[in-house]
Amino acid sequence: MKDDHSNTPPPESLSRRNFLKFTGAAAATVSVGAAAGAGFQLGRDPDSYVGWGRTEEGKDMFFDRTPFVVDYPPTFRVVGTIERPEWASHLFNRTGCFRDAFISGWTPDMGIETFPDVRIREYYKDIPDRFDEMLRAFRENDIREQNIDRIRDQLAIGWAYDAAHEKAAYGTHKHPVNFPIKPEGPPEVADYYFVDKERKKLEFKSPTHASELIKTMAHQFGASLVGITGVHEEFIFKNMMRGVDSWGDEIPKHWKSIVVIGIPMNWDPMYSAIGYSTSYDAYHKCRLAIGKLQIFLGELGYASRCQVPGNDYEMTIPPLGVMAGLGEASRNGTLMTPELGTNVRLAALVTEIDLEIDMPVDLGMQHFCRDCKICATSCPSGSISLSDDPDTVIRGFKRYDFNQDSCYRMWQSGPTPGAMGCRACISVCPYTRKNNWIHTIVREADPRDKTGLTRKALLAMQHNMFYYPEAEAYHGDWNGGHLASYHQPPKWMRTENYFTVDKTWQYDGNGEGF
Repeated sequence: MKDDHSNTPPPESLSRRNFLKFTGAAAATVSVGAAAGAGFQLGRDPDSYVGWGRTEEGKDMFFDRTPFVVDYPPTFRVVGTIERPEWASHLFNRTGCFRDAFISGWTPDMGIETFPDVRIREYYKDIPDRFDEMLRAFRENDIREQNIDRIRDQLAIGWAYDAAHEKAAYGTHKHPVNFPIKPEGPPEVADYYFVDKERKKLEFKSPTHASELIKTMAHQFGASLVGITGVHEEFIFKNMMRGVDSWGDEIPKHWKSIVVIGIPMNWDPMYSAIGYSTSYDAYHKCRLAIGKLQIFLGELGYASRCQVPGNDYEMTIPPLGVMAGLGEASRNGTLMTPELGTNVRLAALVTEIDLEIDMPVDLGMQHFCRDCKICATSCPSGSISLSDDPDTVIRGFKRYDFNQDSCYRMWQSGPTPGAMGCRACISVCPYTRKNNWIHTIVREADPRDKTGLTRKALLAMQHNMFYYPEAEAYHGDWNGGHLASYHQPPKWMRTENYFTVDKTWQYDGNGEGF
């Protein structure tokens, strides 16, 4: 594969400030060790946390995508007939089916051919090894349950931190939190819940004005990143529609545009994956921001439907984020953005408004992922492809293979409820870095550097000057590991700093040095 970014139009001109940034990039390439040291120290400064900016809407933190706009994402290589995702393509639909099957009396020794749900049999018929991985995931959860009490002291603060965010987002079984509200009834009814149809709808001056206001309000409600795209049926699940008992393949006619937002997880716990991290902090913020945006548009007379984590969807959000110009598809299957790397949790709002859409971008991230592979070598379950180039075809798209079922197996063996999400691949990604001048240089220079020197210098620094635990070390000791993390947990997550406990553990991860 050639190293040029053939779909990327070059910037028309460079400002003096950007020129100085690029000369700084050259100096950083020469002085890799100095850059590594500076980057490590700057990365510990809370002022560099993307999403915690000092200007309104974080304008001081964001990357100008304008010079890199393309018609179609470079990481979406179409090589066959594009197909919509089936119901069983959704991981949590499958896991729910397995639980129901076990409750009904089905046992693994009865074989896949007797599995109660035909959709599961059809999904796994050509990948039976992944059916076995899913069965193993449920066994791993049983083993985990037998071991977690004895490591509770070590992870107590992380456990409580996760619980605070999770219960704030979803409530408890007795007292559930239903925000955003769950759709009830068909979409032509449910999506208009906040719309007073007797009140005259305010008409926008133009799609541009509508998009400008909606993006501004999304930031005001808490979104770090916002992009807008059209309704791409290839990313909308078949046979899935919340609010009704059954649904076919129809896409509601009033769905016109999709607003995609991104919010980072808290940086220090995220870097301390697996045991000290949680997705629920960003999930909660996503749910609040997109739910408020739904109400806002309803008050103005416009229908919409929220798509929020962890499992309230009719569509798959990462590729919609790519289409909305937020970033590119990464090796591990997540969205990778210039500001946040892969540390971004997504939500979306599909609306009846014809909005001005954003275009995809070519930032050269596909070349970075090809050369890097740190997420794949660090993956505790070996779920991420190590191939140089995309090596499988999914629904007509050429992409890196990613084994959802073995990934879920790792989730099920996590040492805390929050660890049931792993995130090791996110924490080790070199693009997942805070907003300091080192990261700014790289994200400005690398997309413009057709020689690949910036990328090669950064990766040399990452591979040779930072410590990465062995993939197996992230596991609990019952699976041969010792609860390693890319970064050691921050001081405020260390139980021994605040409680009278018998500290019997050691930390394995980047600490005060590297």
